Amino acid sequence: MELTISGLGTGPVSASLRPLGAALSPQAITTLPGGIQVRALASSAFDVGARGAGGQRYLSATFEVRNASQTAQAAYPDARQQLTFFAAGAPGNLQGTAITRLVRFDTSPADPTIALNLLPTHGMDYSPLQGRALVRPHAADLQFFTEAEADPATWAQGSAVTDAGVSTIFPYGFVVRHVSGVGRTLPANPGASQFDGRVTFAYRLPLQSAAADDPYQVRILLQAAEDTTPRVSESLEEQTTPGAQTVSQRAAALQGTLPAGTAVQVATLSGSTYAGASPVAVCRVRTAGTAAAPTTFLGSSC
Repeated sequence: MELTISGLGTGPVSASLRPLGAALSPQAITTLPGGIQVRALASSAFDVGARGAGGQRYLSATFEVRNASQTAQAAYPDARQQLTFFAAGAPGNLQGTAITRLVRFDTSPADPTIALNLLPTHGMDYSPLQGRALVRPHAADLQFFTEAEADPATWAQGSAVTDAGVSTIFPYGFVVRHVSGVGRTLPANPGASQFDGRVTFAYRLPLQSAAADDPYQVRILLQAAEDTTPRVSESLEEQTTPGAQTVSQRAAALQGTLPAGTAVQVATLSGSTYAGASPVAVCRVRTAGTAAAPTTFLGSSC
């Protein structure tokens, strides 16, 4: 699937999420030949800091998710667990990233190297009191994985992903949550207008020296898959500025929705001070290049 976020720097911000057809089958890894039904709910963007002095633009797009096919909108008879949209690479993507296109306001292509600095985050809100971005508790959908977990060779039907044209799966994605805020299960056989899931895709990128050089539109390639391991992830931003809900609190909330004996993992990046249960030290997450030849990371080596 391809995520498009437009209107950056000018407002209003809008977003769409569309299947790409047989060339890049978005659901090849799962048992969902008809895709997954989504509809746009909300989009936003805001700036933190000064242009030319480390200023960043935070952008996000939230979608409702229905456990039904994208094409026929027919409900699936099986429940979905932890449906995750992984960032994906393909020939033609910018700088070996998941970014397929960056467009300036005048419709000309933006500098493709900006793609290397378009990095994933949780959904964020701007705090005027603190003058910085804070994690939005019910939009903390960013998920980190190890390279082994993100390798399609380890996935059921993973060969179909590469056969369809995806050249790499990046070890990060965005996990669907239940609209109630409790758990991540999308029930079977939803009603025609029953969108039980929500997911927030969020990124940040540096403000360019000149406003005319900022991307007005970004497009990002995604691959949907069902993950079997319950996990929450601590973002880089949370290491220095905790939001209204800490990663430990998010883990505890998810734990309360699972059967006894099922542990919720907590994925962390280098520099984390998390000392709770079930840690997974991912340390750094590849955002460009392949697993064999990575070029850019979020985070650093432990």
